Amino acid sequence: ALLRLSPIIPFNAINYIAGVTALSFWSYVWAMIAILPGTALYVFLGASAGSLADSASSGENSTVTIIVAVVGVVFGVLAVGVTSYYAKKELNKVVEKRQAEQATL
Repeated sequence: ALLRLSPIIPFNAINYIAGVTALSFWSYVWAMIAILPGTALYVFLGASAGSLADSASSGENSTVTIIVAVVGVVFGVLAVGVTSYYAKKELNKVVEKRQAEQATL
């Protein structure tokens, strides 16, 4: 799931990596759910940019459009931040568990 949160690695490469490794189906499904906040943010940014461009070219008062876009971006960034925070928290739990298991061996 953490690999899906990285914007550096393309999704196609991650799909192929997941296909040739021992990644379980349910881990893959969980990872697909984990990327929804980032995907929603990218979609919203694209739609907002298009809306702002349309309102600017039509000459209308675009104050409401700009306010909605800014609020949406703020909430989108917060959603990605919260998702990253909990992903890091879970990763730390897994690392601590493995370290505890290795210490007992």
